[in-house]
Amino acid sequence: MFYQYQTIKLTRDLYSVVTTGMKGVILEVWDAETFEVEFLDKKGYNYEFDGQFTFTVKSSYITECLMT
Repeated sequence: MFYQYQTIKLTRDLYSVVTTGMKGVILEVWDAETFEVEFLDKKGYNYEFDGQFTFTVKSSYITECLMT
């Protein structure tokens, strides 16, 4: 189960700028299968696609990622 503020890793491409392997943080849990996620670049800036800075992601697109 995923929870708010958990770090996740994408297992599939979401958009051309949000791709497999990227790490993000769950900002909102909509239900057990749907989350609002933010992805940041190495400088700490949000990735943006088509005017969106957060992305709705299904659980089938993510895996847990423990940050060290």
